[in-house]
Amino acid sequence: MLAACTLPAGAADLLQAVARAPALEAAHRRIDAARARTESAGRLANPEVEAMGSRASMVDENRNMWEVNVRQPLPKRGERAADRDRAQAATAMAEADYAAMAGEIAADAAMALAEAEAAEARVRLLETQLGRLAAVLQTVEARLASGNTRLADHLIVQSRIGAMQLMLEQERRMAADARADTRGRLGFASDAPLPEFAAPAPAEIVADDTAALRLAAARHAEAEAMAKMARASANPMTSVGLRLERGQTRLGNEDTIGLAFMSEIPWRSRGYARADIRAAEADRAAARADGTAARFRIASALTRVERADRLAATARRLAGETRARLAAEYDSLVHTAAASRGGESTVLQTVEILDKATEIEAQLIQADTAARTARAELWRYAPASRLLDRSSSNFPP
Repeated sequence: MLAACTLPAGAADLLQAVARAPALEAAHRRIDAARARTESAGRLANPEVEAMGSRASMVDENRNMWEVNVRQPLPKRGERAADRDRAQAATAMAEADYAAMAGEIAADAAMALAEAEAAEARVRLLETQLGRLAAVLQTVEARLASGNTRLADHLIVQSRIGAMQLMLEQERRMAADARADTRGRLGFASDAPLPEFAAPAPAEIVADDTAALRLAAARHAEAEAMAKMARASANPMTSVGLRLERGQTRLGNEDTIGLAFMSEIPWRSRGYARADIRAAEADRAAARADGTAARFRIASALTRVERADRLAATARRLAGETRARLAAEYDSLVHTAAASRGGESTVLQTVEILDKATEIEAQLIQADTAARTARAELWRYAPASRLLDRSSSNFPP
């Protein structure tokens, strides 16, 4: 059941931050406007009053006449119900638009947070590798001072340290940019703390409760209402009335009471109604196509998460198998470089091992980031009922 669908507890902070995003204010106001319009849907026409006075001059007498007509236009059969259905569909569309925009903001923010955390993980990795290269450089400098190695070894390690320091600054900038992007999307101040990364699990995605499917269903309901209104417009417009007339003559007053009924001849409206019905049929077909396309997108997003998780698991397994071996080789080569002469190849091998270790850890970070990014995309298909509940309860007045 839809009511049983819940989002992870860690997503509460992110959803509350999304609910306060300035970009959602317009969508929130559109919901209020649509709900207000439902109160006036299916309206009745106002009664009409007509008064008339006249004087008839004749040879033998003058005659005054007074007339009052009260008319009530009647709605066309089925028109009010169709208008109420259309207003309710408009409200559902506004709510689905709000949920879709909230999901978009949550997905973009979560992806930016994932990129920021990945950049920070790469910063920590590079700092660790720089520490190891600094140890290698100290060994090479000690050997260079004793004349046991060449200057080229020292230059090789220094060049690698310089390149890695540049990479470190680039990763720090990327992390700062990603966090700034998240603050911009959520409307946070530059010093405000950001929520942690969170994303729905694939098992929590219910296709019928996504904003895309809700929007397609609301458009289908609107098309149904428009078809009803088109059929109602083919019916004639009618009204009933009451006529009161008084004639003042020399012999006394003459009062007349009459009932009136008016009906138009639907000569042209039926042709127009047939065209409107065809248009509503096309809108219904378009809404069904939108729903089908949304289901394919949801299925594609779920399979993408599955593939990304599988790749991340493989990367973690391979990284675990090689991490210990490379660490042992590194320690062995550092000791060998400190004790042996002519260690040009040893220095190069040490730098190469560090590069391999860095590459493996970077691949693991990349795989984990890809899995997180794929999960962040699921915010676009998160249960719309949850997005609306959390958003409406936390939206500023």
